[in-house]
Amino acid sequence: MYYDAHCHYISLRGKKYDEFIIAAVSMDYDSSLSTVSLKNEKILVGVGIHPWNVHNENLDRVLELTEKADFIGEVGLDYRYAKADKESQIKYFQAFVDRAIEEDKLVNVHALDAWRDSFNILTRSGVKRAIFHWYTGPEDLLKDIEGAGYYITINPSVSFQQKHLRVLEKAPLEIILTESDGGYEYRGKMLEPTDIPIALKIISKVKAVEEEELKRIIERNFKNAFGGD
Repeated sequence: MYYDAHCHYISLRGKKYDEFIIAAVSMDYDSSLSTVSLKNEKILVGVGIHPWNVHNENLDRVLELTEKADFIGEVGLDYRYAKADKESQIKYFQAFVDRAIEEDKLVNVHALDAWRDSFNILTRSGVKRAIFHWYTGPEDLLKDIEGAGYYITINPSVSFQQKHLRVLEKAPLEIILTESDGGYEYRGKMLEPTDIPIALKIISKVKAVEEEELKRIIERNFKNAFGGD
């Protein structure tokens, strides 16, 4: 099995990925509703409001869906592209963080240009389990992420995105998960879970570990992060 820790599954138009365990994230109320309906033994479901949508989404009605979800996400902060001001983003993120603590759920975090602020909110609040998706943040923050018991995801962009590759070089295997960010179009390509083997090959080479052993490590990390058996 392959493990995809961050995928916009509903955007992949009903495709099936039998060899994958997928954490399906949401962007807003409508996608949260749709994602919750996908839940099965191979699809974990998350609900949330992406920071890009904070300016036009109602927080309370999405919070009402969290009890139906396996985790919270995609939520967080984005100081580069989000239309909402920082205060509004932080308000929404904090609300989801608080709910994750109440329900003992993982937080699947988007933190572009807001890595330290997002990390600080998580740790000050007492979040036990979190993933920093598509991590391209400060390399020195990786030690703090490891110390907090959190994880980062590496996706196929590591094949050409130098800052993502540098993160992979510095990050210990104990905090690494694989993701596709499937359903998101990046540089003209629609990403999907079947791209994950590309990331695995690069991780294997950079970390000098056989792919089969790497897959076992990723499986263990995924289960520890999401609370699986």
